[in-house]
Amino acid sequence: MKLQLPGYARLAEAFVTRRVPVYAHFGITHRCNLTCKMCGIWRYGNRKEELEIPQIEEMAAKMARLGVVQLSIGGGEPYACDYLEEAAKRFVDVGLNVRVLTNGVGVSTERLRKTVDYGVRNFSISLDSLYPARFDYICEMEGSWDMAVKSMTTVGKLLDGTNGMPTINCVVSNLNLEELPDLVRFARDLGFHISFLPVELLADAKAGVRNWEARFIRFRPEMGLNTADSADVVLARIDKAYDTLIEMKNAGWPILNSTPYLEASRMYLKTGRFPAEGCDAGRLYFSVSPNGQFAICHRTEHQHKHILDPQFETYFKSIEFERKRMLEAGSCEGCMRACWIDTSFMFRTMEGFFETARTVLTHEIQSPATWEQAQQWARHEAVDIVPVSHAEPIAVAK
Repeated sequence: MKLQLPGYARLAEAFVTRRVPVYAHFGITHRCNLTCKMCGIWRYGNRKEELEIPQIEEMAAKMARLGVVQLSIGGGEPYACDYLEEAAKRFVDVGLNVRVLTNGVGVSTERLRKTVDYGVRNFSISLDSLYPARFDYICEMEGSWDMAVKSMTTVGKLLDGTNGMPTINCVVSNLNLEELPDLVRFARDLGFHISFLPVELLADAKAGVRNWEARFIRFRPEMGLNTADSADVVLARIDKAYDTLIEMKNAGWPILNSTPYLEASRMYLKTGRFPAEGCDAGRLYFSVSPNGQFAICHRTEHQHKHILDPQFETYFKSIEFERKRMLEAGSCEGCMRACWIDTSFMFRTMEGFFETARTVLTHEIQSPATWEQAQQWARHEAVDIVPVSHAEPIAVAK
């Protein structure tokens, strides 16, 4: 990830003060071509609410003035927006380091090439299993594994020699806990890094009527780790997976998460407790909805000025905003979103800062794999999509 000198200066200031919003997420759309089992954001997609290019250009200029260094464009599925490439270019043109967060399913080579031609050097593509049938089950679309991995090999080829950092995003759940080390090996063979996010689920099927977060997550007990197995079995599975990931991280494997984040993920999966180190939402990072509504993070209800409001920049630096921000962050139960929490670890811990800096500044990606080479990793042997000994009986599928 290549940053301009002003970017380094902003990162240094953020490390000292934790008051520079160096990271922003723009959900350009909530529309999506998948209905993944753990995600519900696709239910809220509405083209009429999305910003147009002139508005996005204005927002990009404001983000640059505020000090944003890294922008992730996500969704929903960002490629559901037919002008994503032009939107990304507006942020690149003002000096932001742009990452596109995509499922890679049904994205044409032409659109990926255009995105790279417009200056995007970082992509994150979702993949939760090396078993195509299991991943298709999660995505609720047949052929998802093949299409996602095909996009990965295309992106790897397009970014070859550009110093880009393509990444696999993997949601850790009951379904794939034993696969995590091999997913790291797969990422390396593709010329990718990999980032792990522990699954967050609703506690019960009716939580959606009273939980703001239910816009984004769902009740999927077969994906959770609070199964019928004994506590000792569950804890042993989690420890084995995360011990291995941390050993691989220390040995130089391309795991993007910091060690503090991996340890916090282990603790969350074992106990359900979120990190207690504090929240920097609205300081180090913020979120913008498809309609341009600013929020300190995706979990909070919208009560701030719209990012296109002429007074937004003044408001963002005001005592009024800081008071609201502190109340929101202080009342939030927490989360495990890597883009939020790992950014905090980067600026709150020396270990997180130096690990992240080393990964970003010295990463060496081997030659990208071809589609034929990537296909060799696909596992087609007959296994239970939901591991039998860890699932509710009705969730078992072949």
